[in-house]
Amino acid sequence: MLNVFISIKIIDGTVRKCIVLNNLDLTAKKTDILNKFTNEYLRVLDNTCLQLPVADSSNDLHHLTYSNMRKTSFLPSDIIEEARKDIWKDRKGITSNGHTFTKCSIRLNKRWFRYIKTKRNNPCFKITYSPKKNFTIPIRTDKQFQRFGSFLKDGWIFDNISLLKNDKIAVVFEKEFTKPEINRRYVLGIDVGSSTLAAVTIFDTETSKVVKQLYFGKDIVKEQRKYSERRNKLKSLADKGSHRARQNLEKLKHKQFNFVKTRSGQIAKEIINLARSYNAYISVEKLKNLKGRRGQFNKNTNNKINRIPYGKFKEFLKSNCEMFQISLYEVDAYHTSKWCHKCGALNNGHHSGNYSLYKCRCGLIVNSDRKASLAVAVKSVLERTKTHSITNLNSVQISNTRVPVDELLRSDDIGLKVAVQHNNQSMESHHF
Repeated sequence: MLNVFISIKIIDGTVRKCIVLNNLDLTAKKTDILNKFTNEYLRVLDNTCLQLPVADSSNDLHHLTYSNMRKTSFLPSDIIEEARKDIWKDRKGITSNGHTFTKCSIRLNKRWFRYIKTKRNNPCFKITYSPKKNFTIPIRTDKQFQRFGSFLKDGWIFDNISLLKNDKIAVVFEKEFTKPEINRRYVLGIDVGSSTLAAVTIFDTETSKVVKQLYFGKDIVKEQRKYSERRNKLKSLADKGSHRARQNLEKLKHKQFNFVKTRSGQIAKEIINLARSYNAYISVEKLKNLKGRRGQFNKNTNNKINRIPYGKFKEFLKSNCEMFQISLYEVDAYHTSKWCHKCGALNNGHHSGNYSLYKCRCGLIVNSDRKASLAVAVKSVLERTKTHSITNLNSVQISNTRVPVDELLRSDDIGLKVAVQHNNQSMESHHF
């Protein structure tokens, strides 16, 4: 039984969450109707796929299939269009693997379903599968339904659902949140890394001092490595023809996916709670095409990059920031791993004998993730200061020495010379 959110999206201040509800067993008549509905949708998918080789665009596919589908199918036009969109979206996998479908999920907009309650107050979804033809699907009142109800009470709304292939219903909730002000004294800088999911620095913009530094997610890295080793062994056996190994490999993939997703959400929530305790805004590097750069490194480094759940973690972070009215500022990743907070110079970024350490010509040796999280926090203040006069950055310093930050900024951004006071405290590793 699924009991977790399956997706989180943020679009222009609107947070979207998808929650899966469990159905009660259907009567024989309703089962026949649902099977008829599903089989017709599968037929539409198959017939749409036949036109893929001659369609140059999604619009072409529409013109090639829509008229015929409207004449031969009892499905509403909106649902036929959803089928066409799904086919076009997955066209690469379809053309390489064939186009015979046996299972599917059916997405419905608010024109074709209603959430209702029976006279006995039992929750149901009334599904219209053809003009003036409908049936109801009863919902199990379990923990997932309780969560569904709590979202409705909190003002979340939903305009579309999906009938899943495993007799469940996915409901897409959304809610708009106003963007909070960034003008706060404390900034929480996050560096996402391969040895620790998130290294965090709390930076005081008024005193220009590091207040606190923490590690989050060391256990994810360790568990990911274990999963990877186990999967390689099972894959080797599966390639030799072991059916049992192939089954165990699929189970292990799902187990790993669920573990990483759950821990990413937990860590994001823990960081949010830390930011709330300091009334801080959050800054994180804007990383693009992280896994697309894997070919630039050796095999060991590529594997480490591949195991970083950056996308999942960032989505959880964005969602929680929206809900708790915490500003999330994305900074340019330019030189954040190379800049020295002691002298302001640039270095390669890592100690030659230990990849996890940063070594500068000035003699500074420090954990590279710890240093990078500080650079992210400082850089967010620098970038914002160009348009917001919120701090006294022209007077910050480290060990009574001014440290230039020109190297943190691109040439067209340089306009400030500032410094950071770092207290060289040991970093805490957060376990929960």
